[in-house]
Amino acid sequence: MPSRPPAALSPKGVVSIFEAVATPTAALSKRDAILATATRVFLRQGYEGTSMDLVAQESGAARRTLYNQFPDGKEELFRAVVERVWSAFPVLDIVAEAETQADPDVGLRRIAAAVAAFWEPPLAIAFLRMIIAEGTRFPDLTESFFKHGKTPAMGAVRAYIEMQAERGLLTIKDGERAARQFLGLIDEPLLWIRVLGRDEKFSQSERQAVIDEAVDIFLGHYRTRRAGR
Repeated sequence: MPSRPPAALSPKGVVSIFEAVATPTAALSKRDAILATATRVFLRQGYEGTSMDLVAQESGAARRTLYNQFPDGKEELFRAVVERVWSAFPVLDIVAEAETQADPDVGLRRIAAAVAAFWEPPLAIAFLRMIIAEGTRFPDLTESFFKHGKTPAMGAVRAYIEMQAERGLLTIKDGERAARQFLGLIDEPLLWIRVLGRDEKFSQSERQAVIDEAVDIFLGHYRTRRAGR
């Protein structure tokens, strides 16, 4: 069995988009500053309780400026917030790296570490809870969440796994199912228990154990014999 890549492959010094929202800097562009404020307002007030006037007031932007940036109003603003969150999902960059493409053990560990880090901040949990809570009353929220974020992110993981299958390193019958299984091995112990209300806190060593076990389980099932030698 191949030796395990060192834990140093985990992302270091990566600032989650949610941490950036919580503590915005003066270096943000006007649009990003508005989106950071809008994200905080949506998380605090929910979709229904958020208004363009409130976002304008808290961002310090003129109402006209806000509508110039987002002519279709709150729905367009929310869609932009979702897109901004998911555009920072590090998996989209990781799967394009030459080293991760060459070795699924390296690539999957980097993806797993990035996913765990992305959802670690408390604001990340608040974001998912808002989508779930408001989704039944505002179906467009759920649609925006998937269309402008989760689906492209999941697609990147699926494409990576399928690429490894094409190279003969993994045996994959259903790339979509395999991608969901892999992310589930990370999200179930680290993310969803918190979304459902348990105030769980995990040490770095506990998160690393989840990452290592997720990759080992996944590769134990899907790695080809040739790749495992």
